[in-house]
Amino acid sequence: MTSPSLILGSTLVAFSPTLALLVLIVSGKPQLVILAVCSAFAYLLSALCSSLFWLVTSAIIGKVGADDLVVTLLALAIPGVFCQLATRCLFVLGYFRVEDVIRRSVARHEEETRIAAASSSSNGGVVVDDDDDDHNDDHAETNALQLQLNDLSCSIASGTGYALLHSLFLYGTLLASESGEAANGYDDGGAYTGGGGSTGHGGTLYQPSCGGVPSLINGALIACMFSILDVMWMMLCFFGMRRRYSSFRRGGPGHRPASSSYSGTMRALIRALAFRGLDETWPGVGGDVGIAAICTVAITHSMASLVLAPNILEDGCRISLPCLGCVVVYVGIVLRGVMKGGKFLPDDQRKRIQGHTFV
Repeated sequence: MTSPSLILGSTLVAFSPTLALLVLIVSGKPQLVILAVCSAFAYLLSALCSSLFWLVTSAIIGKVGADDLVVTLLALAIPGVFCQLATRCLFVLGYFRVEDVIRRSVARHEEETRIAAASSSSNGGVVVDDDDDDHNDDHAETNALQLQLNDLSCSIASGTGYALLHSLFLYGTLLASESGEAANGYDDGGAYTGGGGSTGHGGTLYQPSCGGVPSLINGALIACMFSILDVMWMMLCFFGMRRRYSSFRRGGPGHRPASSSYSGTMRALIRALAFRGLDETWPGVGGDVGIAAICTVAITHSMASLVLAPNILEDGCRISLPCLGCVVVYVGIVLRGVMKGGKFLPDDQRKRIQGHTFV
């Protein structure tokens, strides 16, 4: 039977990033909890789509006789990356639309409250001459909502929910197969007869891809690093989709910014991948930073998936785990470049949080 200390330690490694964010940032605000739950369902949809793609591609591979490891790897990785990127973007777009509805509803409520208060005052109510307080209180609910539902906190909450369910899929099944003495078989004399654990004989699972290291540890490290990546990818999706969504709202349906072009997108993408950040004020770039941010997610996610390919080799984890760690560091540096100079939040959110303006 697998040691309880090994199970506990590997579980803490696998889920510590998401649990820390969940407890410290998300759990204190009901709005963020709702976002985390919804983003977890978004991952479920991506897993479903990936499975459907694999059913089709595996059948095609079997018929054409292209049963090669490289072909199988690409057939698994590329559709999976595409499905996760699509569900992330659709989730973020859905959030933006719900956010608009909530803001309009709150603003309408505040306007009705202001009109009712003015009507009451004109009909003989007590009038308090405090213009400054009236100005600040007119939109108090909108300001409070904006402080809580900004892109930074919402992207972290969404990434946390997405990463938590991803970790459960990556690591939870392995953990379930490795733990639980109830699955072990014993005869009447108390002698072990088999079963228990994924090895089938009650021991700790070791795989040729990572000889000498329990599979629980290997899986926990992979789940931990993908959890961190999921949060950062969701933040980049929020950044990119916000820029695209704002540009379409300014120009109406079907609008494409004048500066938006293939060359502008490529310039922005190269600058992002070279750790130079993303800035809409660059000459020749403009609104293409949104597309560049989304492309950055697709490229780095593909990298993270493909660097696990050495696991098909004996002791391949000695290559794949350091490479995956390098991808985590790389995405972190890219995200730092995007956030440098306070460019992550839109201007209206940034100014309101800093207290420079009141809408």
